[in-house]
Amino acid sequence: MLSHLQEIRLFSFSNLVSFEESGLPTTNLRAFRIEDCENFGVLPKCIHHFTSLRKLKVWKCSADISFPEESFPNNLTSLKISNTPKIYTSLVQWGFNRLTSLQKLKISGEGCSSVMSFPEEGIGRMLPPSLTSIRIHNFENLEFRCSKGFQHLTSLPQLHIYDCPKLTSLPEKDMLLSLEQLHISNYPLLEEGREALKAKTGEKYRRPSIDLLQITGGIQYMLQHGIREFNLTLTR
Repeated sequence: MLSHLQEIRLFSFSNLVSFEESGLPTTNLRAFRIEDCENFGVLPKCIHHFTSLRKLKVWKCSADISFPEESFPNNLTSLKISNTPKIYTSLVQWGFNRLTSLQKLKISGEGCSSVMSFPEEGIGRMLPPSLTSIRIHNFENLEFRCSKGFQHLTSLPQLHIYDCPKLTSLPEKDMLLSLEQLHISNYPLLEEGREALKAKTGEKYRRPSIDLLQITGGIQYMLQHGIREFNLTLTR
């Protein structure tokens, strides 16, 4: 009966803990989204058999939710997770690089207080070169100092970083030469460099030099390579 179903969306079911797996479409399902289901803690064990699955979103569900041990659906083009420390840990161990078709990655890091770099240092795994958009936010201890994982992102035009108060570095200046949009907001460490930034760039420039603010790399290389948009929100 559900064999032709292509999308499942579940929103704001506070009493939903899991659902019956029998009858789930494993061949035609292209999108699986579950949001604001605070007690939902079990993803379908058969999810790695969803051969057509392209979009997966698990957002603001139980922090105990984990991924089945078998593997992730490796044909995903879009992955969005929030408040899922166990899923994030599984992804790191399994390897983002194995998601070879992934284009959009959005991660909200609630519960991931031990994460200090993205991708994690010492794992030896890269981000997949297919990525065109990365959005990360709410990693309370993230310093973003691991450039190695970005080595092969030759087609990444968008990088968004929000609410990571300890952010102190970006990828090295010879990385991410394809960037067109860089968005950084709620970053209090930049406030101390506001006046020096003005003196360095002058009011006529809207895209400041990040080198000046003790951030690895800098915006200068981005200007040289045609970035069209740079948004920076300072907090007091």
